[in-house]
Amino acid sequence: MASTPNYDAKVKAILDATTLGERVCAITGEKWTQDSKELEIYRRFNVPPLKICTNALWKWMAFYDAGFQFWWNKHAETGKPVLSFHHPASGIRVLPDVEWHAKDFSTITADVDPTKSFFDQLRALELCVPFMATFDRQPPENSITLFSFGDRNSYFTFACQSERCFFSAGAFQAEGSSLLWLTNQITDSHWILKSDRLFRCRYVRESLDCIDSAFLFDCRNCQNCFGVVNKRNRQYLFMNEQLSRAEYEARMLTIDLGKRSEVEKYSQQFDALLAKEGVWPENFNVNTQESVGEYLVNAVRSQQCFAAADAPTDQYRSAWSYGLNQHNANMWGSIDSSDCYMSVACPNSSKSNFSYRSFRLDNCEFCVMSSDLRDCFGCVGLKKKRFCIFNKQYTEEEYWRIVDEIKSAMLERGEYGTYLPTALSTTFVPESGAVVYTGASPEELAMFGGNLFGAEDDGATGADRIDPSKARKREDIPDAIDDLTDEWVGVPIYDEVSKRTFTFLRPEVEHYRRLRVAPPNIHFIRRLHEVSHAGQVAAFEPASCTKCQQAVTIAKNIRYPHRRIYCRACYTAFVEKNG
Repeated sequence: MASTPNYDAKVKAILDATTLGERVCAITGEKWTQDSKELEIYRRFNVPPLKICTNALWKWMAFYDAGFQFWWNKHAETGKPVLSFHHPASGIRVLPDVEWHAKDFSTITADVDPTKSFFDQLRALELCVPFMATFDRQPPENSITLFSFGDRNSYFTFACQSERCFFSAGAFQAEGSSLLWLTNQITDSHWILKSDRLFRCRYVRESLDCIDSAFLFDCRNCQNCFGVVNKRNRQYLFMNEQLSRAEYEARMLTIDLGKRSEVEKYSQQFDALLAKEGVWPENFNVNTQESVGEYLVNAVRSQQCFAAADAPTDQYRSAWSYGLNQHNANMWGSIDSSDCYMSVACPNSSKSNFSYRSFRLDNCEFCVMSSDLRDCFGCVGLKKKRFCIFNKQYTEEEYWRIVDEIKSAMLERGEYGTYLPTALSTTFVPESGAVVYTGASPEELAMFGGNLFGAEDDGATGADRIDPSKARKREDIPDAIDDLTDEWVGVPIYDEVSKRTFTFLRPEVEHYRRLRVAPPNIHFIRRLHEVSHAGQVAAFEPASCTKCQQAVTIAKNIRYPHRRIYCRACYTAFVEKNG
């Protein structure tokens, strides 16, 4: 017997009347074709068809992704500063994770009124319940982190499992490194994008199994190389030119990447080499079957997906899937979940839809910052409950009757079937995942609305605790690491673009000296954003192979929008001949 018969009848009528064919995105105006697969997804999840395209949906959901941002929020009870990815101007109060897990918020409830905006009512409840400040998967040790997977002695890392690392996101099994973006097994390296198994490397992107090299793109098993693109199993290459060992070592004695001016000089030369000789494959997928997307690893029957590893199966239009994920659709940030629809960062969940930053949900909808729930709707901060709506307990019969009424009313108002409004996001939008991970422009952000407060609002940057008399200018930061003396440690430096102050940490300076990394002169958030936008973002566009003109689908690249693209067959032939 159906639990929500009235809603089921209404959505069935909508789906039965839906035809296939070209659609125009209601937000961006982008065109896409609604095919039988897409309609099959709507029927399987019993939801109305979307009126926006995949790129727009991901931008919308990515408003809820922190990207890489750290703010000073306030402890919900004491008012003391607490570091968090929830900006205080969002209105959300926070508690340290350990304290949050020890609390019971089930007494904070609300009655639901199906005749009024569901999202306005959910927002009111959100403002009453504190959120976890850092949402750690595993507690970090002696670290400053967010969404930690067990960092040790690391500083300002996000979604990492690292030791002695700095300013990184999505870095696993990383040690003694800095500015890592979506990497695995990186040691003693700096500025690394979407690469695995590197040792003593700098300024490397899209590469594997390389040692003692710098400025690489799409290289495999290269050692002692500098300024190299699309090469395999090589040594002593300099700007793609083969040198002898003696020639290479003599050339390297003239280069000091411990100077910022030298890094900028060779970055420009490398970009010129990349533009002249570099080839991008249509995607960087590995061992996929019947799958389409970018950064997919061992994916099976996964369509229009982005950054999915650990053998995702039967995924549809989902981004950032890790662990055992299967039969999910329109997801953002799923970990070990199945049969879920349109949720953000809800690990270990099943048959749960439209939720945010919750874990171990079973058959739930619109749940926020909750855990271990089954058959719950619109709950915030709730734990280990069943048959609750807005945190209020109901009998099973009452629950399904009211849920049926809510969903039917939401469907009629056009609320059901879309994600949470962008205005409910807790992030600083200009640095949210919408910008960092999808490449949304300021004009695109404006299309989605949202809560566009300032970076410095409500004391989020901690500017009120800085002595301006001790501040120094970015322009005065030494060019060379040899000139960055200990007197720079702990000194506030204002970045007018980021509207934030940063300092050099003592372990950070020691790290730069050990690896001979040039002293940075911009805020670390801006530094990592620059790394991220050298790779592909979660937004697809049509293209054609430069070699054979075959039509392909590619992920956009912010830094290199006009790169040379080869289809898989042409790329393989190119690498076999020139690699």
